[in-house]
Amino acid sequence: MQTSNIIIGGGLAGLLTAWHLEKKGLPYLLLEAKRQLGGRVLGAKSDTSAHYHDLGPTWVFPHQQGIQRLLDELGLPYDEQYTQGDALFQKPGTQGTTRTAGAGVMSMYRVRGGMTRLIDALYSRLNRQNIKTSHPVIHTTRGDGCWVVTAQNDDERLTFEAHHLILALPPRMITQHLTPKHWASSGLINDLDQVPTWMAAQAKFVSTYASPFWRENGLSGQAFSQQGPMQEMHDACGFGVCTVTDNVDVDVATSALFGFVGVPASYRAQFTEAHIKQACLAQIEQLYGVQAAPATAVFYKDWAADKYVAAKRDISESPAHPYFALSRHQQELAQKNLYLVGSEFADTDAGYLEGAVCAVNAFIDSV
Repeated sequence: MQTSNIIIGGGLAGLLTAWHLEKKGLPYLLLEAKRQLGGRVLGAKSDTSAHYHDLGPTWVFPHQQGIQRLLDELGLPYDEQYTQGDALFQKPGTQGTTRTAGAGVMSMYRVRGGMTRLIDALYSRLNRQNIKTSHPVIHTTRGDGCWVVTAQNDDERLTFEAHHLILALPPRMITQHLTPKHWASSGLINDLDQVPTWMAAQAKFVSTYASPFWRENGLSGQAFSQQGPMQEMHDACGFGVCTVTDNVDVDVATSALFGFVGVPASYRAQFTEAHIKQACLAQIEQLYGVQAAPATAVFYKDWAADKYVAAKRDISESPAHPYFALSRHQQELAQKNLYLVGSEFADTDAGYLEGAVCAVNAFIDSV
């Protein structure tokens, strides 16, 4: 199959690139390795509502105007993170908790219904014939002014050709999966491999409840711990009403807490998912008391175990903000009709949703 543009990666950057190309009337094919779209934007569907519990990115920050404009353009409302009430602290070597008046956190926004709404909204605007999920790329090369991309779909190997190749992936996923030794200079490969994937070694836990008992007790849902396994927790309740398909208003009010698991990825790997979930629930009960015992559902995502997100270096290194010197490689990229639009390639807010929007906009401005 031949086309003008191949996009590799079906997360926010890849889908946004596809939408811009579609609006310009430019042909494209998007290849995504996983069965579902979204990349690091991942939501666990609530059993009782239309809400998605965020297991990946949760917040949009006030200064991030690009992602806010995108949400507005797509008609997706967003609300301030709930921070009303007191915060809790767990200090090392102590059994009890300390309650502090006022959570005292900066403003942050959450997409109503969950961040998955953003992925769904973009996908609904695309020609689905141009989107191929469960198509992990296993070989990439370039010759005679053309890119040749081989993907595996079940037991079938498929070859695609394009004049332009658009990589909507973290740098280390490019070096790990897209066989750059066949098409990239050693300098480019080295620089790609130096850039950490933002939040790649993180794990996230969500538990839901019949009611937001912490709010009823004057608590914000925000908690910080130096004991673990979670080091930071927040209120993750839904926002009441969300407009979904067929313009139907659906009640998505749902009571939930979420936390970042601070245990290192190498240590987490020694335990089963069930064991980690139980440890997180026990910690919440230590913080909030017996009211927290009857969780209605629990969700857990260890991003370090996701081969399409975390490289070995991401797991072994300390977390760091990504930076890629794109200008250093512009000549090579231009000569090869190669474009890097993943969030880690952005000039600002690299790694965040805002970074994905900025990186894609920079590419589109050059088309």
